Amino acid sequence: MFMNFVHSTYCNAAIFAGIIFVFMGYFIRRYPPKSSKSWYGYRSALATRSPEMWQAANQHAAYISRRIGIILIPTGLACALFFDSQTDWFWYITVGSVVTGAMYMVGYTEWRLQQIEPESPGDINDNL
Repeated sequence: MFMNFVHSTYCNAAIFAGIIFVFMGYFIRRYPPKSSKSWYGYRSALATRSPEMWQAANQHAAYISRRIGIILIPTGLACALFFDSQTDWFWYITVGSVVTGAMYMVGYTEWRLQQIEPESPGDINDNL
């Protein structure tokens, strides 16, 4: 019974990762990490520069994580209905969508952090 499920198309990376992304997004939104020393949260060099950056990073990462999860779950279900077995293309689509979603979350969050990062005094002189 369990092995039949594991080998079915309904057992795919997009569905499982989508559920995790949605759960992670709602968890971080509901219980945001208090400091960069917390055991969970979005962590990068830019996010840990100040408490304001830490809060903004986790807010944006939680928002994008929920959106990516909402996209991944239907993608996984569509692949499960479209493919009869776990072929190479099935894996490319399901795993590729998870990797693309994770890369988008990191890229978007880092881009948003660069938008709110205060300019350093050296940046002003470089533009002259």
